[in-house]
Amino acid sequence: MPDISQITTYQAAMIQSIAHRQLGTMKNKILKDKGLSMMQWVVLGYVHDSGEEGTRISEIAEALGTTLAFITSNVNILESRNFVTKVKHEHDSRARLVSFRPEQEQQFQKIELEVRDELRKTIYSKVSREELNNYVNTLYKFADK
Repeated sequence: MPDISQITTYQAAMIQSIAHRQLGTMKNKILKDKGLSMMQWVVLGYVHDSGEEGTRISEIAEALGTTLAFITSNVNILESRNFVTKVKHEHDSRARLVSFRPEQEQQFQKIELEVRDELRKTIYSKVSREELNNYVNTLYKFADK
């Protein structure tokens, strides 16, 4: 592996793009077996983590840096699969709150464990736990989180 001072910015961008695609492809492959896309999984996780009160579709779109229409489409799919429910916001009739269905908790945790296990056996096996931890911490810094 080259030293960071020995590669150009476009070479760094290229390897970043390749790694991003490979990680995404692997995650999509694993999630496809669960009947989910990676974006559906991310949306479902965001809604799950929002708690009993739920979250607005607009909040999800803003947090993920994507469009309201795209998130609405993914939420509709998750609702049709009984992972989430949508209700009108009690103070804003234009807004919809999305909540995780508590009866899906066991299924949600099962998917999380299976995806994590499969990633560990495949793409994450190429790096040490410390390297993976450093990578994730770096992503958090780049995302200002």
